[in-house]
Amino acid sequence: MYFRYPACQMRQTSQAKPLILFSAPATEIEQWAGVPQRQRLHGEETVGFQREESVSRVAEISAFFDNPHNIVQNPLLGALQSAQSVTFVPVDEDQSVGHVVIEYESIDDLKLLDLLRRLRDRLEQRIPGLLSAPIPQGRYQRTLAEAAKEHGMPHDPDVDLDDVDSEDDFDPSADDPEDISGILLAEETRIVDFYIEIRTRIAALEKFPSEEDPDSIVGFTKEAVKSYLLPIVLVDGQHRLRGAVRAARASLETPIGKKRLMEALFGEGSVAPDEIDPDSLASNLIKHNDRWLPMSLLMDDSPSEHVFQFVVVNQKATPMGKALLGTIVSTSLSKEELEPVAQRLRNAKIQLDDSRAVAYLTRAEESPFKGLVQTGIVGDNPEHLQWTVLKSLVQVFRELTGGKLYGQKNDYARKWRREFLPQSELVSEGDTDEAKFKIWSQADGPWRTVFMRFFTLVRDKFGVIDDMRAPNAWGSSRGNLFNMVSLTILAADYFEYLCMRKRTLNHVADVDATFEDWLDGVKDSYFAREWPLPTGMKKDQRPVKVKWASLWSEYRRDPSTGLPKAIEYVPK
Repeated sequence: MYFRYPACQMRQTSQAKPLILFSAPATEIEQWAGVPQRQRLHGEETVGFQREESVSRVAEISAFFDNPHNIVQNPLLGALQSAQSVTFVPVDEDQSVGHVVIEYESIDDLKLLDLLRRLRDRLEQRIPGLLSAPIPQGRYQRTLAEAAKEHGMPHDPDVDLDDVDSEDDFDPSADDPEDISGILLAEETRIVDFYIEIRTRIAALEKFPSEEDPDSIVGFTKEAVKSYLLPIVLVDGQHRLRGAVRAARASLETPIGKKRLMEALFGEGSVAPDEIDPDSLASNLIKHNDRWLPMSLLMDDSPSEHVFQFVVVNQKATPMGKALLGTIVSTSLSKEELEPVAQRLRNAKIQLDDSRAVAYLTRAEESPFKGLVQTGIVGDNPEHLQWTVLKSLVQVFRELTGGKLYGQKNDYARKWRREFLPQSELVSEGDTDEAKFKIWSQADGPWRTVFMRFFTLVRDKFGVIDDMRAPNAWGSSRGNLFNMVSLTILAADYFEYLCMRKRTLNHVADVDATFEDWLDGVKDSYFAREWPLPTGMKKDQRPVKVKWASLWSEYRRDPSTGLPKAIEYVPK
């Protein structure tokens, strides 16, 4: 594949990588620019950073492009995926004017198995530590069983798909699991999981007859895999590109398009019927309406720079949902890849550390919030906890701020940090109060263990996990317990208890001991009754929050008074 376009090269600073400015037909851009999307493929997240394509948005832009007088001035933003495949050939002495040349081996005819192998190899080159990532045996068996069911292939009759646990122990024939503990990419990333999903599908395809080449395997399609292998990655502008391509292809159905088709088939100079190549004919006709789109190409193949550019564009120019932005920032890169841009993101006033912390809590096996938080990806369970809610709970424990009971002014988390954190053995390595807090609040600092233990105890005492219709269901924000209001009240009240009893936390075991003392006499069924609110009244309205906080606080201090009546939860 060979493409060549007139271009200008520029550098915004002497330290910055060059930008190549040029334009190209939309249908050609589609051939060499991939759009890795953050989406769920058969339940598993990919590691792309573009949002899933909006069909309605593409249709709107296509309709806009149907009018040849309409133009868009903002360029598509691209970056290198393969530095060897894209070059700038200058024609002047200052090297600012010339041609951008895109030359690469076509992957259009490759089998899905070969595409997946290439993607696997590219990830291993990017992060060598992946080579020691073992495949969980249960996940491997599940993929084989699902692939067999999907394509009507024979499979091991002893493997029951419904009984396979995708979180089984690691394959005993693989490397020692401890070998990967240091390269789990800060644990919160999805790259290891994505890599494992690729390997399991390769293993499944290798069992197919060699002549077979399915278009997809357990959710992974050829087109999705190709997007990671093309020489250029589209950082921003996927809907403009898809809309322009759709408009060009739809031009064959317009009166002018049909007229040109008839002229090509029967007009002067037309070829004999047996010499007509339908695909070539359609392609040539589409070019009449193929819109040339401006492109700004960053000559940098660093994944960390790609994510940085994506975040800056979407946070500073066209804001996107905080949940998806947080998911993308914290899970698209390994820890090593993230570090070079982490401070740049912070300097740009883009929050990073809390997002990384939340991402970990949504995925870690030991977290009580695992799989129960919305991540901004299509397919989220609307009853799961919102990303921003978990982020606010994280801040109470990590930043030790925001520990206020609704309706009160005292911040007990802040008070505990000031008066009791310095004495904690959990941060004893710090020489000053500030150093101790820095140890506490690191992404994987002591706060995280305390946080997870506290909410695990909350879940086990007050919640149920096997009935999502129950008022105290752990996993459904419709209920009384698993929501912003109740979880915030419990966190703030716990810190108030620590302050009033003058308790520090020297070990994780202290969480259990203080939790038991804090809730001495409190009934497990506190959240297990219906608390009906009038139509139109919601839990997050201030009168409700203040009322719920007051009822909990009074009851917890003297449980002998009995549980509040359900009607009391309705503010007057």
